Amino acid sequence: MFIRFFRRETKLDSRTRAAALAAIAWLAGMAASGTAQAQFIPIDGWDGQLFPSYLIATAAIRSATAEDDEESDESEESEDESSAVLGDKRGVLGVSVESPGEDTEITVTITGSEILEESTFSGTLEGEGTYVIYPPIKYKYGVLAKNKQSVPVSLTFEVEIGDEEVEVQTRTITLRSVNDCPFYIYHADGTFTDVSFTFAAYVNEQHPFVDKMLREALNSNIVDSFTGYQSGNTAEVYRQVYAIWNALSERDVRYSNITTSAAQNNTVSSQHVRLIDESINNAQANCVDGSVLLASMLRKIDIEPMLVFVPGHCYLAFFLDAKGTDLVGLETTLIGSTADGQTTLPGVENVVDDTWQNTNSWGTFCAAVAMGNQGLRDNYKKFNEKSDPEYQLVPIAAARKQGILPIPFDSATKFEATAGVEE
Repeated sequence: MFIRFFRRETKLDSRTRAAALAAIAWLAGMAASGTAQAQFIPIDGWDGQLFPSYLIATAAIRSATAEDDEESDESEESEDESSAVLGDKRGVLGVSVESPGEDTEITVTITGSEILEESTFSGTLEGEGTYVIYPPIKYKYGVLAKNKQSVPVSLTFEVEIGDEEVEVQTRTITLRSVNDCPFYIYHADGTFTDVSFTFAAYVNEQHPFVDKMLREALNSNIVDSFTGYQSGNTAEVYRQVYAIWNALSERDVRYSNITTSAAQNNTVSSQHVRLIDESINNAQANCVDGSVLLASMLRKIDIEPMLVFVPGHCYLAFFLDAKGTDLVGLETTLIGSTADGQTTLPGVENVVDDTWQNTNSWGTFCAAVAMGNQGLRDNYKKFNEKSDPEYQLVPIAAARKQGILPIPFDSATKFEATAGVEE
């Protein structure tokens, strides 16, 4: 049921192609007007924006460079196009330059003391034409992880071509909050780049609050321990997931539809996502918040989750078996709601005893499974057609294998325990 999670692109992708085309048009216009030409055009993120969540998530993914020998899944671009991009092809900071001739030496340096160390690319432009260059950026990831509000940041771009004097340009960009998650970027040529995998960075199975919440779940005695798939019993897997659901219900975690970011942009679609500690301590979660929170706890106990995206909404799914053959949906917005009377799960008996079956949390859990499964059935074709970016399945296990990192926990944040539970 998986769709493409992350496409390794070693050739020119739509973002860099658009940048190159824009640069060519701009340079041609300057030449036609007779105006003195600048040596380069800065590429300052996505329309002047940097997203810490994306930068942290992709930090451990090996940079795609011109030396890569892997074949791209998208092989339509020519070798000539591919050679027009140098440096880190997944970069978001760089320059577009016009080469004056063959075998021209070039050095590109980007500085921005607030968020990155001086980063440099040195190489050779083999021939005439427009080149897009992304130096490997030395980001200050600790600073990025703590940025909770969109702020302006100044970056300096320096380019030295051949024996010419160094040209310097400064741009002020917007550094977005670490809570702002991009999911796709629109381009002037009508294409888009899918970065929905960034949501996996908000799943943090190593967050210390996860262990504390699992302790609260064990205190309910719904399960004696968390064993993942070890029992090989479907009812036991459901029981473990319900124990976590009940613990969040006991904390009175409620659905809160806060999705708007302080900074908005027509080029990048993004959404505000709470970090795990924010959702737990504030007892609030929108559809994504609740899904990444539950996904983090399930990953911790070796039950594999995935995030399910449909237009304007996100919910959770998880596998009932270690082989990943039986997928179950879970509508996370029902946490803390009022049960509708449904107290059974399809095809499964003896998950909880009569005492728990009469509780509101069990009723909402059963309703959440029914609603989540219905959503998976209704949108099965959309998920598998892979043609609409608003229908996405983001498996967290695949994200980790690709190198997508969780956003780190702020150690200054204290866990607010519920009554009778020690920290």
